[in-house]
Amino acid sequence: MRLSALACAAFASVAIPAAVWAQVDAPPEKPAPAKTPTEQGTPQAEPADPNTGGLTLTGGVDYTTAYFFRGYNQEDTGLIFQPYVTITATLVSNDNFTLNGYVGTWNSFHEKRTGSTGSNQAWYESDLFGGLDLTMGKFTLGTVYTFYTYPNGAFQTIQEIGFKVSYDDTDMMKKMGVNFALKPYAGVYIETDDGNGTEDTYAEVGIAPSIAVGDTKLTVSVPVALGLSLDDYYLESNGDNSTFGYGSIGLFASYPLPIPEKYGAWTITGGVQYIYLFADSAEAVNDGGTNDEVLGKVGISFAY
Repeated sequence: MRLSALACAAFASVAIPAAVWAQVDAPPEKPAPAKTPTEQGTPQAEPADPNTGGLTLTGGVDYTTAYFFRGYNQEDTGLIFQPYVTITATLVSNDNFTLNGYVGTWNSFHEKRTGSTGSNQAWYESDLFGGLDLTMGKFTLGTVYTFYTYPNGAFQTIQEIGFKVSYDDTDMMKKMGVNFALKPYAGVYIETDDGNGTEDTYAEVGIAPSIAVGDTKLTVSVPVALGLSLDDYYLESNGDNSTFGYGSIGLFASYPLPIPEKYGAWTITGGVQYIYLFADSAEAVNDGGTNDEVLGKVGISFAY
């Protein structure tokens, strides 16, 4: 799992051998169809899709006051911009199931040149990913393979395969007289190659409820996530596995921009996220060794 240069210095005070560190989600799972945004990509309402073809292009850029990846502090000072883009293809669609394939990239640029050792000093991270989402009824099963790369030399490339299941409980909640859905999900992410240390395993469970505010076109979402360690992704101060890594809750508002439909559907989103760190390894690399953080985020996204 990755740690910033400053984070490594802070963690040196904890008696854990360096060999136990592999790398850590930018993304969060990265912004991709049928994936719940967590660390990467601002949570947002799904815009109307003017594209009726088999290919969909989505993307955007976020500004965040701090970049936490699965509870690990990457950078919390200076300007941080995170652009991303994904191309999705509908491979199969019938009455029984839908199969979508996608490829994309997610990036993080830091004014503070976090951990820089190369020429692309501000370009901290560039992730390349591709996956498949199989939707059957209300369930979506997904798999994604991600290459986490670091153009400024902060870390070696890390590879990871992830598996995720999500459930759309919208209809069930409506039958109960509730006008919002929880949309629960669970995922497991296994590092297959880590040039920085050992290959570890991360898990995440969460919900992604959202609600439209009357006829205002405004959508409010409250994403909640719990990060877990299945194999040394988070550690106690004595080097043992720490099952609970971090928890987070956010409050975001999204609003569609008045842009002609032929240019795609554009949305502006902003909000705050609270992160609480359970694991000693996550707390040790946070500024001052504190166990919580509040960050703000604003972004603009499109779908075409």
